Amino acid sequence: MHVENKVAIITGASSGFGKALAERLVGKGAKVILADIDVKAGERLANELNYGKEDKVAYFVQCDVTNYEHQANMFKAARTHFGGVDIVINNAGIAERTPLWEDDTGFWKKVIDIDLTAVVEGTRLGIQVLREQGRGGVIVNTASLAGLYPQPLTPVYSAAKFGVIGLTRSCKELGGGIRVNAVAPSFSETKIIEGIKELILTMGRLVPVEQVIDAFMLLIEDDSYNGDVARITPQYGISVIGRTPKPSKAKL
Repeated sequence: MHVENKVAIITGASSGFGKALAERLVGKGAKVILADIDVKAGERLANELNYGKEDKVAYFVQCDVTNYEHQANMFKAARTHFGGVDIVINNAGIAERTPLWEDDTGFWKKVIDIDLTAVVEGTRLGIQVLREQGRGGVIVNTASLAGLYPQPLTPVYSAAKFGVIGLTRSCKELGGGIRVNAVAPSFSETKIIEGIKELILTMGRLVPVEQVIDAFMLLIEDDSYNGDVARITPQYGISVIGRTPKPSKAKL
C-alpha cells in the first residue's frame, strides 16, 4: 500500500507511538484522524500537522476507546472529513502500576478494557467499515514483546497483549484485500513506562520510537504481510516472526 492520499485512524494519537506514526504518515502524504482522550494534546498535534497546508490533513476526535460510541465516531469522522478510511491503528494502551495481588482498586480491569477489549472493538469496527467500502485496507494493532513472552512486572498487561497477538493472527483469512497485523516492541520511551523507567533500564536499552514506527510502516506498506507480528528489540531490531500457519479446519 502506498500511503500517499490514504486515510488513517490512530488511537492513542496524541503521544508516543501514535503521535510519531501520525507525523510519519502525514510526512508521506497521508491524512489522519487523531483519536485520543487527551483533548489538549490531540488538538495541539492536529494544529501542528495542519500548519502551512492549504487543506487540512489532520482532524482530532476525542475518544475514550472503552466507549463504543467514541470509537464509532472515529470512523464517522474519517468518512465526513476524508471520504473513508484505509488504515486503522489500534494503539491506545496503559499498564498496571502495582502488583496484581496488591491491586484492590480494580485498575487491572481497566488495563484489560483498554489494552484488549478496545482493540477487539477497534478491529471489529475497522473490518466492518473496510468491508463496506470494498477497497481493502490494513489494520495494525499495537501489541508488545510482553505479548510474546511472560512479563512478571506487568502480568495483566502481558495477558492483554497476548490476546492482541492472538486476535491479530486469527484475522488473517478475511479476504477482500483486508490485512491485520501487529507490532510487538520491547520497552520504548513512551508514557507507558512512566514510573518504572529506571527499573526497566536495569534490564537493558530502550527501543527507539522511530524504529517502532519503521515497523508500523513495514506492516502498512508491504502488502505481503497479513496476520503477522513485527517484533522490535534493541538487540535485533525489527523481525517479523511466526508467519501465520493455515487456520485449523476444526469446526466449533
